[in-house]
Amino acid sequence: MKKSTKGALAAGAAAVLLTGGVGSLAYWSDSATTDGVDIATGHLDLTDGLCAGWQLDGGTAFTDQLLVPGDSLTQSCTYELDIAGEHFSTADFTVTVPSDLTGAAALLAELDAPSVAVALNGTAQGTATGVAVVDGDEVTVDVTITWPYGVEDNDSNAVAGLSAALDDITVAVKQNHS
Repeated sequence: MKKSTKGALAAGAAAVLLTGGVGSLAYWSDSATTDGVDIATGHLDLTDGLCAGWQLDGGTAFTDQLLVPGDSLTQSCTYELDIAGEHFSTADFTVTVPSDLTGAAALLAELDAPSVAVALNGTAQGTATGVAVVDGDEVTVDVTITWPYGVEDNDSNAVAGLSAALDDITVAVKQNHS
């Protein structure tokens, strides 16, 4: 007999022995059922901001006044948080102000980068991360552009009508899981 034939017969005999002969294979089994669950989510919504309009030096509505060194423009916007859900106690706020103003280089060189202040229910936030929040909280964001007095080099006087522009500002809130 060839080795391959002997191997096949041995494998067949082993299979018969493992199945208990020609009878049926028997084993125990069981199962249990666990109830399912309905899931509903909470939400986070930051209302569209109500903005006061750009203010010149914190008090006069800015329309088309010509600025001079020492002037600043501030926009103050108020948002409301609409929050629902368990384990929602803190949030991170980010305010994205375009990193560069666009316009006349002589004027841009003299303007400070826009600054941002965030307040929650009237209380200034030193940091905008891990801020304790609840449904209905009021978030105020102030963005200020300043033309500091004393930095002008008279290049902006050389040509009348220099201008600069600031693109849209984005305010975002992100839930932290606590």
